[in-house]
Amino acid sequence: MDKLNQVAIKNNKLEKYYSLKGNFWSERDHDRNIFDSLKSKFSNEYILLQLLVSRNISTKKIEDFINPKLKNLLPDPYTIDDMKRASDKICDFINRKKRIGIFGDYDVDGSSSTALICNYLKSIGASFEYYIPDSISEVYGRNKKAFDILKEKKCELILTLDCGTSSNDVVSYANSKGIEIIIVDHHLEGDKLPDAFAIVNPNKKADKSNLNNLCAAGVVFFLIISINRNLKKNNFFANSEPPNLLKFLDLVALGTICDLVKLDLVNRALVKQGMKVMNKLLNTGIKSLVECSSIKDEISEYHLGFVLGPRINAAGRVGDSKLGATLLINDKNDLNLSIAEKLNYYNQLRKKVEKKVEAQAINQVNTNSEGIICVHSKDWHPGVIGIVAGRLTENFKRPSIVISEDKNTCKASCRSVKNFHMGDFIINAVRDGLLITGGGHEMAGGFSILSEKIDVFKDYIKNKFSVSDIHHEKNYDMEINLSSVNLDLYKSIAKLEPYGMGNPKPKFLIRNCIKSFVKPAAEIHLIIYLNDMYGNSVKSIAFNSSQTEIGKLLNDDDNKELDIICTLQLNRWNGEENVELIIEDILKR
Repeated sequence: MDKLNQVAIKNNKLEKYYSLKGNFWSERDHDRNIFDSLKSKFSNEYILLQLLVSRNISTKKIEDFINPKLKNLLPDPYTIDDMKRASDKICDFINRKKRIGIFGDYDVDGSSSTALICNYLKSIGASFEYYIPDSISEVYGRNKKAFDILKEKKCELILTLDCGTSSNDVVSYANSKGIEIIIVDHHLEGDKLPDAFAIVNPNKKADKSNLNNLCAAGVVFFLIISINRNLKKNNFFANSEPPNLLKFLDLVALGTICDLVKLDLVNRALVKQGMKVMNKLLNTGIKSLVECSSIKDEISEYHLGFVLGPRINAAGRVGDSKLGATLLINDKNDLNLSIAEKLNYYNQLRKKVEKKVEAQAINQVNTNSEGIICVHSKDWHPGVIGIVAGRLTENFKRPSIVISEDKNTCKASCRSVKNFHMGDFIINAVRDGLLITGGGHEMAGGFSILSEKIDVFKDYIKNKFSVSDIHHEKNYDMEINLSSVNLDLYKSIAKLEPYGMGNPKPKFLIRNCIKSFVKPAAEIHLIIYLNDMYGNSVKSIAFNSSQTEIGKLLNDDDNKELDIICTLQLNRWNGEENVELIIEDILKR
């Protein structure tokens, strides 16, 4: 298509540049009037100012954004529907010294949520048991077997964390056994809410808290604030000091970053403070995992999302599902080091299994199809299908559903694109009788389906989405010169941290870069030194690029100038700090 080869397309004065990865890049829009009005307050930090304005941070909220303080931003927990009812019931069990059951999901958010409430209960001497379902042998979410086990351990109150707001029949079963259920969740609700004692979920239709961006760990943190307040009011701590709840924020940060929820002001405050706690390594499980992961620098949200999180997730994907939560709850160093080593092993195994499944899934994709990708196999490990679905969506720019088949009940994981709400789609499919159960968010979800209904389901999805709905457009934040890349700039824009959903790491367009040196790294990456006409030179890295169009261009002997889309990265070596560029894309010329 000739139009795609144009260097730039001008549409309503907005320039769009076509790239080697098949994206249209344009500069993120910003209000010039706001920018001009704030110039004086930011003196030489014009780039930081433009980044703030382009993120639609209002002038009144800039200080809260740069320096978020929990005391200013955290609302009353009771604004969440059913929060008071839930905390009253939990406090009643604590005061009567009755055992509380904790049932958590096996992913990072579920493990963090489970560890958060368990560590709090442990700190006040309350009795509890926790249960993490096996990702392979047990169905997703709440199940009767688990409730029976917790009942045998004298748990007559069970908190279910990050397991969806459905499974009505399982909740009814618990009620019939004399078990009271409190659901703590953040997923979209289905047509009918379960008959639980309380449902604490800011995404419930009846909820008016406006805290719908919280992950499960965030909701649990508000729950322990509520419980702690209740216990204080009733003199539970008359002979002891109440726990400092701030020390649990490392787990909140871990769950928030890894669950990819939007970093609004509340989540930003939780993560910002949580990262301070994280770097103190107060949690012995996190400390052990950091040591086994060979993290030498200060722990950042990158380490949570791409180093620690994947290792915790690996337990639920290809290993022992409960290991992630156990690591975060246990306080014995020797045992935690052993668990951390197992998680490292499972993560390496996960990578091998994932690579094999991804290759087979790609072979199944019909590139001529314009609908939702749906692939399935009896040979695919259910623990890696979520990652594979994400890769398919990234490669083919379509919503992807990957199903691990079984004789009866099959598990599926889904990833989506802009303009297609995966969570709503799954809930509708459950309502239409195609799926057993399921749910999710805008960009991701999961479900279970009977094997005999897979073909019917594939017919069902044929007309639900077309390629014409896809937007290949991406935004960079602003254009800068190569000479602007230095330590001062990095430290200035670092005020935007933590990065995550809703606050991505700033992307820059740098034009007219000349490559002077290219070498491979770890076989799949490329290291490049980029120069400008004034003699400035910056080390740059193009990850996973050696076999791509970007790799071909970088390895070309032709010294033509390059227009790159990149982010900034700080490299520490031998006591020195240097700024590097991470090349994300290259514009066509």
